[in-house]
Amino acid sequence: MKVRLIQFSPNLGDVEKNLGFHKRKTDEAKNDGIDLLIFPELSVSGYQMKDIVYDIAIKPDDDVIGFFKDISKDIAIIAGMPYEEKTGIIYNAALCFDNGDISHIHRKVQLPNFGMFEEKMIFKGGEKFESFMIGDMRVGILICREILFPVNAYLYYLQDTDFLIGISNSPHRGMTEKGYSSHKLWERSGEVFSINFHQHYVFVNRTGFEDGIGFGGGSFYSSPGIGIKNSAKYYEDDVIDIEINGDDLRPSRISSNFLRDEMSMVVLNELKRIIDV
Repeated sequence: MKVRLIQFSPNLGDVEKNLGFHKRKTDEAKNDGIDLLIFPELSVSGYQMKDIVYDIAIKPDDDVIGFFKDISKDIAIIAGMPYEEKTGIIYNAALCFDNGDISHIHRKVQLPNFGMFEEKMIFKGGEKFESFMIGDMRVGILICREILFPVNAYLYYLQDTDFLIGISNSPHRGMTEKGYSSHKLWERSGEVFSINFHQHYVFVNRTGFEDGIGFGGGSFYSSPGIGIKNSAKYYEDDVIDIEINGDDLRPSRISSNFLRDEMSMVVLNELKRIIDV
């Protein structure tokens, strides 16, 4: 599977302009033989929406959905948007369009609501981490803060997920002598998922500024059993092309046997015991 990661800066609230960008990048990807194109979190709308979310939220019967169905007839696309699935109920969602239809919707479960983040003020939280298929790959999606809770990736691991996709709107924060600590946080998580959970893993982050907040880029691909192999630039728009296949998973799973030796029922029983205390 040939995959392209698009790291860019969406225009806040300008859905039409953002769709034009998605269309250009999709046309380029089709010409280059790409099978799957991945955009960052809320790529259709921008992040700091606040009250304008009620004016631009995407409904199931909106032209925006028809637009993505049309351009995804020959390529799979994952895009982020404020999705009003029921009247007045909006999710921070990642939609996968494939073969001209919606093949999966992931509704962000972990909504940050502290400091610069106000997602719980406008979004309803999702309730599932459900895998799905793209071609012959079993895929899972995490949105931004969900990546920072390893148990979420673990839930996909238990579903034999081959390819885990993290999309984000992460600001660059925590300046140190070795760079921003926020970049290292995402990279460390990605290596754990790809090595310990035997998955292809990509992190697709946005760039640019909104309301004085700078978003850090730094998208990357981490290979199962190996770690990070391809990285995008920090802070700047960029593109990464990778090629993944199921054969790369076998050496990782054989070398450590974590998946073979996993005791999910023990974990379930312990969770019940701990929660009931």
